[in-house]
Amino acid sequence: MTKILRPVSNLERYFIMRQNVNFYNNILFSVRYKWDELYNLNPIIDPITNNIINKAKEFILQILYPSLKKLILKQPSLSISLKDSKSSQPLFILLSQIDLFNLVKFIVISNDEKDLVNVFEREHDIALDQEDETKPLWRITVGIYNATNLDMRPNYDLCVIFCWNHCIGDGRSAYAIHNAFIESVNSTLQEKNNSFIEPINSSSKYIISIPDTQICEPLERRINVKPTILHLLKEVFIEFLLPSTLKKSLLPNYWAGDIHSKDLSDYHTKVQLYSIEKDEFENLMLITKQNQTTIQAVLHTAILFSSSHYLSNNNKSIRVTSPLTLRPYAVPPISSNDMGNYVAEFLFDYEFPINKSNFDDIYFWELCHQYKSQLKNNIPSSIQHVGMLDYLSKDNKSWEDFFKQKMFGLPMGRGYSIELSNLGKYNEENNNVCNWEIVDMFFSQSAQVVGAAINVNSISYNNKLNISITYQKGAISNEKVKEFSNGIIEYLKLISNK
Repeated sequence: MTKILRPVSNLERYFIMRQNVNFYNNILFSVRYKWDELYNLNPIIDPITNNIINKAKEFILQILYPSLKKLILKQPSLSISLKDSKSSQPLFILLSQIDLFNLVKFIVISNDEKDLVNVFEREHDIALDQEDETKPLWRITVGIYNATNLDMRPNYDLCVIFCWNHCIGDGRSAYAIHNAFIESVNSTLQEKNNSFIEPINSSSKYIISIPDTQICEPLERRINVKPTILHLLKEVFIEFLLPSTLKKSLLPNYWAGDIHSKDLSDYHTKVQLYSIEKDEFENLMLITKQNQTTIQAVLHTAILFSSSHYLSNNNKSIRVTSPLTLRPYAVPPISSNDMGNYVAEFLFDYEFPINKSNFDDIYFWELCHQYKSQLKNNIPSSIQHVGMLDYLSKDNKSWEDFFKQKMFGLPMGRGYSIELSNLGKYNEENNNVCNWEIVDMFFSQSAQVVGAAINVNSISYNNKLNISITYQKGAISNEKVKEFSNGIIEYLKLISNK
């Protein structure tokens, strides 16, 4: 028996519809750990089948299943599903029970970063079923590292990859999920030390009952997103009254991929991973602080510089969108431990300089300050832009057409060149208790068909910056993305060594 919780909000429906039209799939948050007790079980991979032996799997599930149960009780959004997702009024429903056996998948993974890339790509390509009213809108993949040389411990013992539908949580919800998860793991490990843990059969169901609960209120009930008359008239004129050909001609000539979105029949996310190691990132943070700006602004400006060198064809500009968290602007402010969608977007248009040959660090910091200032000044407009969704017709076809028309009314069928999603620094307050040591983490999201041609997703932990680059296969060559990505890293290192 399921219980109807509430209708989905406009912003939540926006993310549901992106998946319905096959334009976007999911968010990933990957955390790699060292776990001494697990490592001491080695060898835990069958050398003939390359499968995880049952003893190791059951050892992990003894901790993982009870921890996930605690996590779900702490985060009600993990116990919900959708009803009538393709109707004019989709609903969130509360599941009465969840079988964790159906949500947890085990894989063998090596220390080679290419393995992690392949896992990310596979997970991004598998959408969470929005029409299955019996399962929640998330899943977990557990990667076990194959310690082939027992004399040399790998950098990581296991990798836990959380995957969720954007309609139940934004990128910042990764913090809410992991904070509650690591707290739950610590509690379970303490219970294990006190012999409270029951044996687990790795091939059996593990069903948990869900108590009656409420999910967080949507953004629209926590912040006034209603647009002003002036904002409304401007948006209505541009979106609905201007002919598409005229609207397209008024847009800046921004780069938006090399192949038009309508010419790509398959939806497949490509992933590349990059890092700035601790010493260089600490230098970068120091010089960023000295120049009175933010790491996000520095990342954004490095993207602009790299784009002008490696992405521009005959285009004169680049359009970068940045998700803007609205959590601090709610009354009261929304906690980082709340799952939900509390984001707007900020657009930044940048004209490519005529002379691209020289790196000018003075100009670099000017662009950082310009970005930071514009972002702050555009917060009211960004909030009102969310409110514009209320003026779309409620029927399903109107929402589908809202996305599909972008394919024909925008340069190369895309709204942006690049999306920068920076989660910032992960809080370390719950780390290193009961032998689970966080080593590093990546944040990633699936390719966008009519959104940005390239997603740049970043997070820092323990003064190391990890970046995932995602894009739709065929929209741009892998080699060109690699040049662009290496360009970002190069500019960040140039700045850190000044």
